[in-house]
Amino acid sequence: MAAQSRALAVPEILTLVLQELDMHTLLVSAQRVSRMWRTVIKETPSLQAKLFLAPISPKDNNPAPIFNPLLATKFPTLIPKTNRTINQPTEFVDLTTIDIALHPLKEFAYLRPEASWRHMLTQQPPAFTLASITRSVNAEGVSLKRSRGPRQDEGLRMGTLFQWVLSLPGHLFAIGVTIFFGGPSPVNTNTPFFNSGGFWADLYQDIVAKHDVILSVDMGSISDISNEDQRYKTSEDAETRNYLYGALQMADLFTSDLSFEEYES
Repeated sequence: MAAQSRALAVPEILTLVLQELDMHTLLVSAQRVSRMWRTVIKETPSLQAKLFLAPISPKDNNPAPIFNPLLATKFPTLIPKTNRTINQPTEFVDLTTIDIALHPLKEFAYLRPEASWRHMLTQQPPAFTLASITRSVNAEGVSLKRSRGPRQDEGLRMGTLFQWVLSLPGHLFAIGVTIFFGGPSPVNTNTPFFNSGGFWADLYQDIVAKHDVILSVDMGSISDISNEDQRYKTSEDAETRNYLYGALQMADLFTSDLSFEEYES
């Protein structure tokens, strides 16, 4: 036992041991063992990458990203599980399934400025480019607006993605908000326009192919949406969005600039 303790006091040996831990144990339990363990975890690039707190370099012929498994359990429908296929699209974004919404008593832990989830990368290798696509129907037919956001030079962090999603009005989550993950094998293919072929499909596929993360919003008929819309006031989707938005605002966690500009291919 003494020999083991002495071995674990050597940072190089300790690092090898820590590499074998699962992500949750490494993030929580291991850092509580001692100040040395915490320092080694925070100062070792490979361990920070394992925790999705530091980026890894893209690999040649990497077919798909590895999504953050811890965030996938805490923010389902925002972060997909890695073991998905192109025939298993993620669901529409459902804020009511997020851990903080299900367990309000955890609000303090989630809203600490230093809370690790906000600083975690959503995937490895990181996502860098953001875009949005909004579909609506009016008297003249279908309208499609496409925008691109600022490049995330440090990689897309969960705090930024969460803020981006919460910037949408609550009633839209009852209509259709979806997150596409760009690349050769998009997660979301459940939007009819994406698979329909022709002009509309080309617009969808172009923006998905050229950006890492795309927020897709289906507004339905514009005539159905107004400031007096009761869904906005009473739906569970709207109430959850307003609660989460207000909680982050009170905690002063809206810190990044997510100004978008019109996108043209």
